[in-house]
Amino acid sequence: MSDTPFGEFPKSSPLTGHFEREYCLVTKWFPNYIEELPQALAGVSIEWKKCNFVKDAQINVPGSFGVYCFTTDIGGLFPSDTKTMLLYIGKASEQYLSERFEDYLKEANNSSGREKVVNVLRKYKPLLRFWWCELPPIHVEVVERHLLMCFHPPANTYIPDKKKHWGKAFVVGES
Repeated sequence: MSDTPFGEFPKSSPLTGHFEREYCLVTKWFPNYIEELPQALAGVSIEWKKCNFVKDAQINVPGSFGVYCFTTDIGGLFPSDTKTMLLYIGKASEQYLSERFEDYLKEANNSSGREKVVNVLRKYKPLLRFWWCELPPIHVEVVERHLLMCFHPPANTYIPDKKKHWGKAFVVGES
């Protein structure tokens, strides 16, 4: 079994069937940071929009900077408010959101792409949602950083240091 949370048993494993497909995704979230997030990002307007992660939906994703995330629906038997799972958070600060969307469409078909991201894009493709919020370029990195400190999505490999970054984003003279 792989050391990643996306690991699977090799095809040659004596364990087959149900166990061959079993793996675990772990999303951590930090309630204290989530409660403080509005204060930490005071003055930044965040309005989320979403689309299905399919090529035809790319037309809906704007040519502007911002923050984005991938989620998946975990199934109809769960209450509607609890059945969405956050898988990845990213930023579009050097490319537009529409360009990042296109990058992920390509990465889903790239066997040499980032392992965790490629696994998420392939495994959850039918239920995958791409969410975004448009932001002025000056706020993109800070918002992404704060979201990552609140949640540790399973496909993200980098999580910023809270002691260094939390709440200092919009203090004049600090970054």
